[in-house]
Parts: sequence; C-alpha cells; structure tokens
Amino acid sequence: MDPREDILLLDVDGVLVTPPEFFGVRLLREHPEAARAFFFGPFVEASTGRSDLLTHLPAFLKELGRPQTPQAFLREWLESENHPNPGLWAAVEELRAAGWRVHLATNQEAHRTRHLLDEVGLGQLVEGHFASSAVGHRKPVPDYFAEVTRRLGVPPAHLVFWDDSHENVAAAQAAGWRAFRYEDVPTFRRVMGLPVADPALTRG
Repeated sequence: MDPREDILLLDVDGVLVTPPEFFGVRLLREHPEAARAFFFGPFVEASTGRSDLLTHLPAFLKELGRPQTPQAFLREWLESENHPNPGLWAAVEELRAAGWRVHLATNQEAHRTRHLLDEVGLGQLVEGHFASSAVGHRKPVPDYFAEVTRRLGVPPAHLVFWDDSHENVAAAQAAGWRAFRYEDVPTFRRVMGLPVADPALTRG
C-alpha cells in the first residue's frame, strides 16, 4: 500500500463508531414489525437521499406509541450512538500524518451524517465522506462502489476499504477495491503497516 497513490475508505458503524447497542437494533427488538417496516421502507429512501428522515418520523412515532417530537426522537437516536472507537481513531490519525487520504464510505441519512461529522468529530478525522444519502445508493449495491470510484477518479485497485459487514466487503472486492473486514484495531494496524504493540509488553 502506498499513501501517494492509494485512498483509504472506512465504514462508520461497527468500525469508527462502536456503541454497546445500535438504536435501530433496540427498536427492532422492542417493536419488530413497526421497526422492520420503517427500516426497509422510509429509512432506505432517506439514506439514499430521496427524502428527509424527519418527514417520516411522525408516523413512525405514532406506530411506536412514543409521545416525542420528531426532533427529540432523532436527538435521542443520534446521541445514543455517539461512541467513537478511540483506538481506531488514533490509528487513522497516524495514517493521515503519513500522507493517507481518508474518506468515510457509509450508509447514512443526511441528519446523522452531519451529526457524525460535526458533533461526533469525524469531520476532523477524515478528508471527506461518501454517505449513501449523498451518493444515491447504499452498500452493497454495485452502483454505490462504481459511483464512489468515479468521484475519486482513481483505479479501483487504489481504493483500500474497511467494513465490518462480510456482504459489503465482498461487494467492494467484486468492484475491484482492496477490501478488508474490520474485526479489531491490532489487525487494522498490522494490515495498514502501522506498529502493533506486543501484548506481553502491555500487561500490568
């Protein structure tokens, strides 16, 4: 890998951000039918840029029986997932210092994208983003990878991608990207050519 030629693309959820439980997972557990209909319908529209998520929330909140305003519900959602992965952020900072260009490659609707960049702090960590709401397609659809490749203007073999989803990694590899499944910080550091601490030296 060569930061002079290659570009690093990182997924967010389960990679750069790792809450104990994602808000959507909780909703699917507590309200399986309503949440499934929401996440496979209106949420897909919002996360591909075809609608504003807030316009769908009044009906969804009624289904859930929640007496919140859409804005309050969205704030609860966003704040519940504000759990950065500090070890990975540190590794990305090292890569940026070594000359790597780093972008987000993530399925997100517009409100959470802004929250991630401005409030969680990812806007300070990376150079740019390819949120699905801005691209118009969601991973693992081939059009997502084709459009990101087109926008970056480099051969797909120069795109290094990390995601925690087997399906997304396989789709990226099919598009010609060098894609890896994210599991932990030491593996990421090793593959990216960063030093990895010897566990024997860090024991108390």
